[in-house]
Amino acid sequence: MRWTVLLLCLCSVLTACVPIGQEVLQTYDDWLGTTSFTTNEREIFRGADGDGLMTARPVIVMGPQGRAYGVLTNVRRRDANGPLIERITSGNATLTYAAHDRRFTHCIDGCQPAEVGAITLSEAAFRLAAVTGLPLRVWGVRGRCDGTVPAEAFARVLEKAESPP
Repeated sequence: MRWTVLLLCLCSVLTACVPIGQEVLQTYDDWLGTTSFTTNEREIFRGADGDGLMTARPVIVMGPQGRAYGVLTNVRRRDANGPLIERITSGNATLTYAAHDRRFTHCIDGCQPAEVGAITLSEAAFRLAAVTGLPLRVWGVRGRCDGTVPAEAFARVLEKAESPP
């Protein structure tokens, strides 16, 4: 009997688990009156030499002004010269990108110079990315990198943002 109860408890705990990196993070900013929905960062590019790395995550921000759709990016390098992004494209389209900060991050074995920013998307482009994913090419002064933000991340954020509270 004890094993049956233990097994049932274990099964209920395991079915409630979401793999790391797949949960949707919801935050409220009471100063701006906005709620953001996003995922954990996903690595979408790692250079062959190990010096370059890019992570990205889709985001929806809802507030008094309406909804905004986009992708948060973090491009970093392990050498002394930090990334300096000139533009980001998807296929033949140049995306609207704004750098938010250049800083040293991920300080475990020395810090990595990084550029963090956001790509603005239309609602239609975000919904399309929820089906197809979003291939990105980052063009920078010190090279370029390619990666794809997975469709399931967009779909998960979209589903959470549209679910009733």
